[in-house]
Amino acid sequence: MLIPTGGFGWVVSGRDVAAPGTVECLLSITLGSPEEVDALLARAAEAGGEIAAGPEPQPWGYSATFADPDGHLWQVVASDDEP
Repeated sequence: MLIPTGGFGWVVSGRDVAAPGTVECLLSITLGSPEEVDALLARAAEAGGEIAAGPEPQPWGYSATFADPDGHLWQVVASDDEP
């Protein structure tokens, strides 16, 4: 994923991010539909994850971000592109 100038702010919902010059990682899962995104987000929340952003439509598809119980961020995406 290419991140626009300004960084991850739109995905991480106000959380602290790595300082310039530091490597940062956002784990991403691509699913087949918005319904699948919603279902995985619900499962993550039930397992102790915290919803960080979304779910919501984006210009390129549908997206949500959650933090797992260890604080790692996961972006769950359904693209508008056909496979």
